[in-house]
Amino acid sequence: MTNLIQLANGGTIVAIGVVVFLIIWALKSTKFNNQYLPIAAEFIGAVIGIFISLAMADTSWVVGMVDGLAAGAVSVGGNELVKSILNTFSTGETK
Repeated sequence: MTNLIQLANGGTIVAIGVVVFLIIWALKSTKFNNQYLPIAAEFIGAVIGIFISLAMADTSWVVGMVDGLAAGAVSVGGNELVKSILNTFSTGETK
């Protein structure tokens, strides 16, 4: 049973990360200052994590918040990775 909960928890982090990535991607096209995007990703991830943990009765909101913070951090890193890969392919340069 513990393995099933851990698997679901990992899937939740991935799902939150994807949602946060898409929200941050949408925020980039607005006048929102880009230097605050990592902070926004962490905040959005934490809020989504808390909401999901409250919707699921078997986890505490603190665990949901930590999962959301982890997902926010992963989404920021994923954004930088995608940007770096696209920049490398478009310029043809490697460092």
